[in-house]
Parts: sequence; C-alpha cells; structure tokens
Amino acid sequence: MLTPNRNAGKMALVRDLRPLQVVYIIFFVRILSVFLVQTWYVPDEYWQSLEVAHKQVFGYGALTWEWRKGIRSYLYPSIFAALYSVLKITGLDYPEAVVLLPRLFQAAVSTAADYSFYKWTGGRKWALFLILTPSFWFYTSGRTLLQTMETAFVAIALSVFPFKDGKLGYYEKESNKWVWLACVSTFLRPTSAPIWLVLAVYNIITTNQDKIKLLTHTYIPIGLLVGGALVALDSYFYGKLIITPWEFFKFNVLQDVASFYGTHPWYWYITSGLPVVLGVNIIPILWAIYTILSRRKENKTGLLLLAAVILHVAVHSYIQHKEFRFVLPLLPIFMYLAQAVIVPWSRKAEKWQLYLVTGTLLLGNAVPSAYFGLIHQSGTVKVMPLLREAVSNNSNGSSILFMMPCHSTPLYSHLHMNVTTRYLNCDPPAVPGETYEAEAFYNNPLRWWRNEYSTRQTPTLIVMFDVLKGRVESLLQGYNLIHELPHTQLPKDEVGGKVLVYQKMYTQVKQQVYETV
Repeated sequence: MLTPNRNAGKMALVRDLRPLQVVYIIFFVRILSVFLVQTWYVPDEYWQSLEVAHKQVFGYGALTWEWRKGIRSYLYPSIFAALYSVLKITGLDYPEAVVLLPRLFQAAVSTAADYSFYKWTGGRKWALFLILTPSFWFYTSGRTLLQTMETAFVAIALSVFPFKDGKLGYYEKESNKWVWLACVSTFLRPTSAPIWLVLAVYNIITTNQDKIKLLTHTYIPIGLLVGGALVALDSYFYGKLIITPWEFFKFNVLQDVASFYGTHPWYWYITSGLPVVLGVNIIPILWAIYTILSRRKENKTGLLLLAAVILHVAVHSYIQHKEFRFVLPLLPIFMYLAQAVIVPWSRKAEKWQLYLVTGTLLLGNAVPSAYFGLIHQSGTVKVMPLLREAVSNNSNGSSILFMMPCHSTPLYSHLHMNVTTRYLNCDPPAVPGETYEAEAFYNNPLRWWRNEYSTRQTPTLIVMFDVLKGRVESLLQGYNLIHELPHTQLPKDEVGGKVLVYQKMYTQVKQQVYETV
C-alpha cells in the first residue's frame, strides 16, 4: 500500500531522527538554496511581490498592469511589506537586508512545508531525501513566487488531510486545517483549485461526519471567513470593492490575456513541463504510477493523488499560456508517490543498488541545481548591486534606462534607492495585434530613442544585453562601458549572453542619432 501505518510511522520518526534534527537539516538546505541560487528565473518573483511591497512601505516602486486591473491579491506582497516595515522602523533597511530578508522568510515557509511532507509520510528517511533533493524545488524554494507559497500550502494541507485508508481511523476526528489552506491558496491563485476540488469531493464522500454538516459547518463558514477577509484586504488597498480571483479568471481565462506572453500546445506539460520540473526523479515517479494503476485496490491514496494531478494538468493544459512553475505545486504529490515505492524496494535491495539509486538521484539533481542556480541567467540579478554603486558614486544625480525585454531585472526592491528608472513597457495592448512599446523599441531602437529623449536629458546609466549593441552603437558614443556580466550560455531572441552597463561621459560631444528605416 502507498500509505504507511500511522503508528509505525511515528515509531520510525522517533527511532531514526528527532523532529528538531529533521527541522535543522531541512532549514539548512533551504537556507543554502537562498545563498546558492543567485539567478533570475521569472519577473513575477520580483514584480508581483517585492516591488509591490517596496512601494507600500518605502513609497516608491513599480506596479505592473496586473495591479492596475486588480487581478492580484495584496495578501502575498503584504507579508513582505510587514518584513520591510520592521526593517524601516529599526533603521536596518540596508539594501542587502531588503533583498535577503524576503527570501529567508520564504525559505522558512518552505522548511515548514518540507517538514510537513516528512510527517505525512510517517517520518521516512527516503521521503526526507526525496523532498530535499529535487533540483527545481531547490531552485524555487527560496524565491518569492506565488507558486512557491502555493506548493507549501499543498504539502502542509496534505499532511493533515483526512485520508481513509488506514492512516486515519474511520471514527477519529477529522482535521479541517487543510480547508483553511485550500481557501487561502485558491484566493491567492485560482488555478490551484483543481487539487483542492479533488480533495474536497473525496473528503465529502468518505467523511465520518454528516455530509450536510460538513458543508454547512466547515466548508462554507471557512470559505466565507477567508474570502471575506481577503476581499476586505484587497478592497482596502485597491480603494474599491474587488474580488481578485474573479478578476484573475476574467482576464487570464475568459479573455485569454495571458496568451499575450506566449502560448504552447495542449500537450506541453506532458512532454516538457513535468519532465523538466521532475528531472531525474521522473524515473521513480513513473514506477510509482505504474504500481498504482496495476494494483489499484491496494493504492487508494495513490489513485486519489493521481486524480488531483490529472485534473490540475488538464485544466492548465486548456489554458494556452503555460510555464514550468505552474505545475510546481504537484511536486509534493509526486515525491510522496516516489517514496512510497522506493521505501519497500529499499528494504530488499542490495547495498550497491541503494548506492546507485541514491547517487543517481543526488547527482542528477545537483548538476542542474548548480547550473541553474549559479550560472544560467545570473547577469540580470548581479547587475543590481553594481547599479547601486554607480548611482551612489554619481554626484550629478542619476537615471537608469533598461534597454532590455521588459522586466528582465528586479527594480526598486533590489536598488532600494529612489532613483529615476525607465524600462520598456509590455502591457497587453488594448486592441489585439496593436504594437506595444517593447515591440516598437526593438523594431527601431533609434526612432524610439529620438522620441523619448528629444526634449529631455539622456539617461546616466544604460543596461542592455550584448545582442542589442550593434543596433545602437550610435547611441552609445557618449557612454563608457563600465560593466560586462555573463548572463547565459543559451541566448535567445533579444536576451543575450552578456549584460552590459554603460555610463554617460559628462565631457561628451553632442551626439547625432540618425534614424534608419
């Protein structure tokens, strides 16, 4: 069976590792990821959380179109706003602290999630190994992404969910803690609803309570309390009555605005998304899926979890805009299935087989963790402290122009300086097919520059990718190259292999820019 005996699990928990020892181990790995993962992944890590919080607390920051349209909840940014407030009140809001503290907080939340996963499996060492080693989780567990928090909610909720397969006696009291987490998670990101829907239906069917009472005394009251509180929070910050999950659904699903940022075929999660997120761990996971499907009566929990996975993937496959991080919340489920087949196998395996499997999983996860955490797309993060230094050293006042695909870097949450910045806009156009600013820039950078700076001062600092250099050399005649940072070995389109920083020369000749058509 996929679910261990609860009493045996508790005995294993005490016999093998004390709870506090497990917490220390997990926390060490998660803190390690904060300091080792120093690369850029997606804009949302900064622009949908930290930038919003920075503007709330320090009075300056950047808000993307999502915040003007009201499709994002203020709950997640408000957590970081609280942390920033502590730094501000204590006078400890140094740039390094402003950058580091939110990531440490998220690492602590991920630690709680990993420990909950460990308890859910009955305290198995293999489970601890499997949740600590996945490269994609190491890559994202300390990032300030909604999907990271969503993944934590899934792991914690499943650890207290009332499964009815021997783990929880039929007449034992059922915990409703998972319902609270499900409601908050769905409000933060409505696309997490499929997982909770499957669990809710199962809970209603198998409950040892009166089903109507479960709905009227648990589901509905908790839903109203959570929903009411979060609607009130968002309405306060937006200055009007607003239900952000509905706005999110309306814009991203009904109006399909998300497709503006890229589309993939319906099967992408199966052929690319899940294989990349799971990495080498996909081998024991496929083994677990085969075991569940071939021995369904013995693996009821496995079937339930697979149903949640299938519905989640199916719903996300229907949406044209797809990203790897959208299936990250499925990781605790997959790791649970993997440990459930590895543990019984390991009891009979030869020592060399155990070393082979452990080494393969460890090495297969360590290599991508190191590459994606330290090397791939590192330049746009490493450039921020260099920009702070350049601004601080400039006594004539500074302004920064990011001539890059929009949101390629963090902004004020990493600068922590009230300096004038300019970046290319890529808000979805009001009319489909209409040219937006970033597109207009790359169509003709010289024309854009002339229109932008014909009546005002040119920027003090310019940040750009090396692939753009040949097209704007006439603009750079009055600038010195002060930094050249490696960014990626896999340049694509307008994202180059290096990040370049240019600084204006103040004894410059008048610059002549000729428009090319």
